[in-house]
Amino acid sequence: MAETPPAGPQIVGMVQLRALPGSPRYQDEQLAHIIDAAQSDAQTLSDAGFTGIQVQNMGDNPSTRHAGLETVAFMTRACSELRSTFPHLSLSVLVNWDAEASLAVAEAVGADFVRVEHTWVGASMTSWGISSASCHAATRFRSKIRSSMPIYADLLEPHAVPLVDRPIEWWAGAAVHEGGADGVFVTAASLAESLDLIRRVRAVVPEVPVWLGGGATTENVGRVIGLVEGVTVATSIKHGDMSNPVDARLASAFVRAAKNAGAA
Repeated sequence: MAETPPAGPQIVGMVQLRALPGSPRYQDEQLAHIIDAAQSDAQTLSDAGFTGIQVQNMGDNPSTRHAGLETVAFMTRACSELRSTFPHLSLSVLVNWDAEASLAVAEAVGADFVRVEHTWVGASMTSWGISSASCHAATRFRSKIRSSMPIYADLLEPHAVPLVDRPIEWWAGAAVHEGGADGVFVTAASLAESLDLIRRVRAVVPEVPVWLGGGATTENVGRVIGLVEGVTVATSIKHGDMSNPVDARLASAFVRAAKNAGAA
């Protein structure tokens, strides 16, 4: 885990790996080059003052619920090197879209938590079909490997449609009280909607950390920072495209805005 957990809300930048060997978009790039690019992004985030990084194999889209063995191996290699280079940063792991694979990687490298997208409880329609609840398999797997790795689960997501219509309070309660999530991520189509959902989630599960999963920008992070335990950011510090490298100027501006809001 990170050497010294930062006080106050965590400001976490996404380190989104290019396509790994075995994925549909892989173009024979050497793994060392992929990891070098991830190291460069992490260095930029560290220099800007981010408190943590979240590593995701975003380049492996299109993805399904089950990651291949090769993905687990290569994600473990990448996360291990990032953990070694940046021990002062918190490290969280998101393997598309496999909760058990995320747990395996995170436990192997000593990460701080895993993030589970697509679908902790219930069922949703996604671009790759129907995604069903992963809470049962993930918590059983965590017990099997004798892990205490925290699991933070996304609730409603703007790029997935639940098969049943339930209010956010139901999803939050189900995710934590029935699914066993240790924390939750909230992301909506707009920041205003995300803020409303965060307040409503707080009322139902005040005992767990609540994070904003997306939509934060330099201009709006001040409205969020006092309401959550953490914020993850990607697109707004990559000129609107997750495949771009992190921009040092934008990353620094984001941290300044977040810290100024926290000090106000």
